[in-house]
Amino acid sequence: MSSGFKEFLLLADGSPDDVIRKASEMGFKIVALSSEAKERVRGLVDPAKLVRVEEWPSKGEITLVKIKGPEDMSVVEETASTGKVLIDSEGWKIIPLENLIASLGGGDRIYAIAETVEEARSLLGVLEVGVKGVVMPLKDPSELTEVKRMLEEASPIQLVTAEVTEVKEVGMGDRVCVDTTSILSPGEGMLIGGSASFFLLVHSENIESPFTSPREFRVNAGAVSNYILVPGGRTKYLSEVKSGTEVLAVTKDGRRRVVSVGRAKVERRPLVLVRAKSQDAEGWAVLQLAETVPLMRPDGTPLPASEVKPGDQILAYVEKRKARHFGMAVDEFIEER
Repeated sequence: MSSGFKEFLLLADGSPDDVIRKASEMGFKIVALSSEAKERVRGLVDPAKLVRVEEWPSKGEITLVKIKGPEDMSVVEETASTGKVLIDSEGWKIIPLENLIASLGGGDRIYAIAETVEEARSLLGVLEVGVKGVVMPLKDPSELTEVKRMLEEASPIQLVTAEVTEVKEVGMGDRVCVDTTSILSPGEGMLIGGSASFFLLVHSENIESPFTSPREFRVNAGAVSNYILVPGGRTKYLSEVKSGTEVLAVTKDGRRRVVSVGRAKVERRPLVLVRAKSQDAEGWAVLQLAETVPLMRPDGTPLPASEVKPGDQILAYVEKRKARHFGMAVDEFIEER
C-alpha cells in the first residue's frame, strides 16, 4: 500500500471565479464536470492546470464513476485496475473506499469527491493509506490555505538513510529545547539541520532513563543556528522559535503533523557536531552533547548524541532545492559548510 504525496483538485462546479483563480495561482489543479463549468474555467486558468474527467466508459485523464450501491463496485475496480478513477458516491463514502483500497492493494489511482474539508481529511486517511486525492468545491479563498496544510499533514516526508561521517565536540554554545503543546509519540521528533537542504531527524525526549524523567512534549533541537523544518516547506532558525510558533513533528515513517510551541528554552550547554552523508548529499547538525538528545536509526530506535560515531546509520531528509530566502526554498546557487 502506498502512502505517497496526496493531491487536491478544485471542483469548478460550485466554486466562484475568485477561488478558481487563486487555486490555479497556488498550483492546484482544476476539475470541471458540467459543460457550463468547463466553459467558465476556460478563461480563468492556465489550460495546463485543468484535469480532463470523462463519464464511464470513456477513458479520460481520470474516469468518473458514480457509486449508488454495492453493484457499482465491480465497475470501479475494473476502471481503477487500468487507470485513475474519480469516485462520486451518493451514499456511503468511507466503507466503499476501504473495500476498494484493500482489494487494489493501495489508493494510488483513486480520487474521491468530498463536500467539506473535514470529509476530505477523512478520505485522505482511509485505512491509514487514503485515496490519492480529493476533488471538492470551495466557496472561500481562505479555505485554500487550510487545504494546503491538510495535504501537508496527509503526505509523508521522504526520509532517507544517512551515514554518519564525522562527530566532533565543538565546545559550549546556546542550544534550544523546543517545548510543544502536544505529547510526542515514541519514534517522533523534528527535522533539524545546519544547512537548508539536509536535516537530521532528532527524537523527542520521551524516553525513560534512570537519571531523568521523560519530557514527552520536548525536542532538544541543538544550536540556535540550526534550521528547523516548519509547515509549508519553510524553515526557521532555532533562534526564531518562540511560544506560538508552529513546527512539524515527524515520525520515522515520514508522517508529519503541525504542533505549536509552548516555550523555547535557550541555555548554554556543551555541543557536538554530527555530520552525515546520503548518496551525493551531505549535511550536519550541532546538538547538545547529552544522553537525552537522540538521533534516530532507520528502524526508529533512538541513538543518543553522546554515543553516535562515524559509520552509524541515521534518518535524514534531503531537500532538492538547497537555497532559502526568508525560510522559503528557492532555486539558486548556495554553498553552506
